[in-house]
Amino acid sequence: MKRIINLLAILLLCGSPLWADILTNEQLLGQWAGVLPVPGGSRQVTILISQQADGAPTARLRIDAQRLDNSLMRVRTSADSITFVAEQAGCRFAALAVAEGQRLRGTWQQPGFRTVLVLDRVAGTTPLPAAATTFATEEVQVSSPSSPNPELGLGGVLRRPTGTGPFPAVLLLPDVVPANSVEAGSYRLLDNLTDYLLSQGLAVLRLDDRGTGRSLALPAATASAELAADAQSALNFLRSRPGIDPMRVGVVGHGEGANVALLAATQAPAPAFVVALAAAGVSGQELLARQTSLVNRPGEPDTAQWAWQTFCAQRMALARREAKQQMAAGANPAQVQVRIAQEQLRLTTEARKRNEILYKRQFALLEIIRQTTDNAQAQAIVANMLRQIYPRLASATAQARARQLTSPWYRSLLAFNPQAELAKVSCPTLLLHGAADVLVPAATNLTALEKGFKGNKLADSQQLDGVTHDFETALGERALLAGTTSPTTTSAEALEAVGEWVAKRLK
Repeated sequence: MKRIINLLAILLLCGSPLWADILTNEQLLGQWAGVLPVPGGSRQVTILISQQADGAPTARLRIDAQRLDNSLMRVRTSADSITFVAEQAGCRFAALAVAEGQRLRGTWQQPGFRTVLVLDRVAGTTPLPAAATTFATEEVQVSSPSSPNPELGLGGVLRRPTGTGPFPAVLLLPDVVPANSVEAGSYRLLDNLTDYLLSQGLAVLRLDDRGTGRSLALPAATASAELAADAQSALNFLRSRPGIDPMRVGVVGHGEGANVALLAATQAPAPAFVVALAAAGVSGQELLARQTSLVNRPGEPDTAQWAWQTFCAQRMALARREAKQQMAAGANPAQVQVRIAQEQLRLTTEARKRNEILYKRQFALLEIIRQTTDNAQAQAIVANMLRQIYPRLASATAQARARQLTSPWYRSLLAFNPQAELAKVSCPTLLLHGAADVLVPAATNLTALEKGFKGNKLADSQQLDGVTHDFETALGERALLAGTTSPTTTSAEALEAVGEWVAKRLK
């Protein structure tokens, strides 16, 4: 009777029909996503359900806006409901399958909060072999040179294919952003890389960021050297694990995580291979000065750039309307097309001029930080310069951003020059960039990296057209001028490029 009452309570709360669908464990497999309403806003929730070696379902939870990534969930199924429990995150989701098994609808609970959550099945954007759904999962703890207590080191999850092995393995390093910021793109990329590399027969280690999740006891890093030491510890950890081939342990890093991977590769013992996704080849000061979103906190939308793109879209829409009117009046079609092309060229040229002016101003601002060791003095100057560059910027926002730009992490980044270490990397290395990356442009960074690796005969470089910094498919400059937006889908070409290159190195 108690079970029936509980079921009725879920049905009444969710407004679900009494004929909810019954799903088998196999039918649950896949990705489910939805929006969790919370006080003052909402959060994007994703649950990825996979199959353990014994056939039982397991899941991992990601909540983008909280940077909760890959938190393990226990899955309990019964004849009438499905329950997910994330003990590490302190939350649970009790649901029913509805809409012919394409939707999970139920109650989300966490301390002091309870609400209705609806998750829809997400169609796979990158086809994976069936083997990708069968793997063993283990929560692990890795000692960190920064922690005197091994039990308070780096926590994470090791996934590997079923079987005895020994398997090749890879450590994944995300793009590094300061604590308490939101940056989901790198984690979405590494989620897809995890699944893809598992399907290729590799074990994959993911560690929680310092100060978050299972690595909560460690303070945030203040320099890349600390993260490189952590990466070396993680590689040594993998080499010592039963079922892992110690001679075939590599590292894949994205963004600043890619530069951390390259730094780790300069130390002995070197990894079997390195894949550097969107690594910086120029100095930190040059890299930041080239970015149009220096005023934004990491993860915040680039409002200035978005306003410019909106302006461009309006100009192009007007040009197309005028072209239609001219065509209707009998104008020469070739001349009309020339008119549209000229408008695109004008906007592109104007954008480049704007960016060059912004670069010079921001480089000067960062030079002030680099040369002014007194933080209070530097912050006052920087806040004033930010207000000059962005006249509409609120004073409080300018001051907050000035404090962040003068933090130990940013000061370390400004002083960082990857060229000094690249020649020390002797292991096989893949340098992969997206041609549509506006944060770490390939035109300057990939060229600089290739120069630094000219003495390494085992290094390869590749640039993918129409791919962004997070290796998601983009529509290109003309599409942006037309006002269209880029979908957030990891490029299948990028996954295949990584997988094929790693497979060749492992042979």
